[in-house]
Parts: sequence; structure tokens; C-alpha cells
Amino acid sequence: MDQTGAGGADAPMPSGFAVRERADADLEAVAELTNRHVRPVERESATGFRRWAAINPMPTQLALVVTDQNGALVAHANVSDGGVWAQADRSWRGGLIVDRTARGRGIGRALAHRLEAHARGRGASRINSRVRGDEPDALAFAIARGYTEYHRRYNSYLEVPTFDEARFEDPAAVAERAGVQLATLGEAWATAIDEEAFLRRFYEANREYTSDVPFPDPFVLPPFEVIRKMMFESPTLDRAATILVLRAGQIVGLTMTDVSDLGIGYTFMTGVARAERGKGLALALKLQAIAALRARGVQWFGTTNDEANAPMRGINRRLGYVTEPAQLQVRKLFTGAPSCMIIQIGA
Repeated sequence: MDQTGAGGADAPMPSGFAVRERADADLEAVAELTNRHVRPVERESATGFRRWAAINPMPTQLALVVTDQNGALVAHANVSDGGVWAQADRSWRGGLIVDRTARGRGIGRALAHRLEAHARGRGASRINSRVRGDEPDALAFAIARGYTEYHRRYNSYLEVPTFDEARFEDPAAVAERAGVQLATLGEAWATAIDEEAFLRRFYEANREYTSDVPFPDPFVLPPFEVIRKMMFESPTLDRAATILVLRAGQIVGLTMTDVSDLGIGYTFMTGVARAERGKGLALALKLQAIAALRARGVQWFGTTNDEANAPMRGINRRLGYVTEPAQLQVRKLFTGAPSCMIIQIGA
């Protein structure tokens, strides 16, 4: 039975499987399905899904689940313009995952058809898709649908308990030599005379460093009010492992660290002002964050870097991060301006 409307007739769901729009009650099963097929540092929780949905409801989103004849959830798919992250170029984002036991039957093809029809019908002018480099079936699936590769990104992770900080200079000594101070977000926030002004400086520093990331597509950070609610005030932003570089009270560097509901650490951003680069401060920031995560008992600390971001990838290699197979960015043009759908697992 197909309950998803437009697009279903052209790509019917195979016999024995039913597709419908995702409900809130499905999120535990969605998290379980996802976590069976991703690396440990990429795992998510239903609580996390709900938190992000509450902050960013994404009215354009189409989210689908597929169940087998026993009612077990075997696939999940979603696509949207990103909500508060929507870009002026009409970029769309989403995901598609099919359980290994249900692949090869046309479920992925039927879901991808629905996602593409939904995005195209709402003005998307091209779709970008992400395929993991060690999933040849996923790449073949994307190519068969008309996608071509145009960029690569890399996830990497550090096992915090086994990290040997003795190989590196003390971060405090690096900061002293550079004439700056390192402070946790918690310390700086608690002592800020004007909280609003402090958070705006934090936002502006983050926006400056984000502009230096070699993203393959145009990217504009959402407004301050959005980032304040979504990131700065998020219960998963670790204020002890989010570290600032201060010069005369001004933020000249930062690393933002999240710890998910599952206890997995992740770097949102590490950046240093151009005038402060070449002094070892980015490495010092990472070392300070790792120490804070170790004190908290975090096992895994992940990050993502674009292929062209050689400086940050070099720092992570020095620290001992293990790099996962590349995430291949592929795209399918509609009319010319970019939009985005992410296919995480092949069908």
C-alpha cells in the first residue's frame, strides 16, 4: 500500500512492503535502523531527532518510512530545503537508508523517486547526494539515477581514552607564547558582563571561520537568533570542551564541541583568526577539548573535513584521528542552480 501521494505510481513499492509518512512514534525504530548501518561516531538517538525537529521543523520536509509485512521498519528517507539552514540557491537536504536485509528489491529506487519528485515539485533545481566511499553498491545506485561525483569529504575520529597528550606541548604554554589566553565557553559565558554582546561576538567569530571552509556549494550561516537557539543554547553543546582563544578579551579562535545523547563527541568548528594563524593555536584548541572530553569520560570524538581543507586535516592526522573512507559528493542537475539530497546508504 502506498500512502505517499505524488510520485508513487511511477515507482511502486515492491510487494510485501508499505510506505507511509514518518510519525513521531517511528523515531526510535528510525534511530535503531540508522545506527545499525553507520560508524559508531555517526550514531544518533530518537531524543536527538526530536530535539532538532523542535528547533527546526522544516515545513517542506518529506519524511518516509517503509515497513515489511510484519510491520518492522526496513527503510527511512527524508528530504527538505533545510528549514532554517535553507540557502538562497535552493539547496535541499535529506537522507535515504535501506536495511541490508531488504536491499535489491527496488525499495531504494521507489523512495529516491519520491524524494526527487517532492524536491523538484517545490523548486529544487538540482540534487546533491552523499555516498560513502566503501559502499560501491550505493555509488552504482547513484550513478544509475544520473548522479556524478564533484567533491569529497572525510569523517574521522579519535579514541579519547587512549589518546597520548604527552606527545604535544602544553596548550597553556602555546597560548602564553602567542600572547593569548585559552578559556572554556562556560568560563567566558559565566563572566560576560553583557551576555547578548558576548554571544554575538561568538557568533561573528564562528561565521568568520566558517567562511574559510572550502565548501563545494554556496553556504550562508543562519542568522544569530537561529544559531543562538540551535547551537549556543543546545543542551548537547559541551561548554567545558568548547574552547575560546582570547586576545584582550576578544575572541580570535574557537573550537565548538558537541556531546550527543549517546555520549559521542563531535567538533562543529575549529577556526583561528587569520592574524593568529601559524602559532599552533588550532592544535592547542583541539588538545584542550580532548582533555575536557576525557575528564567527562567520552569514548569517541569525531569530526568532518572537506578534502581541500589541508591545514585542519593535517592537524587531525598529527593528533592521531582515524580517517574513514571518503564521503563522495555526487549531483544530478535539474535546471542549473544547486539543491541537495543526501543518500547515506545504497539500496
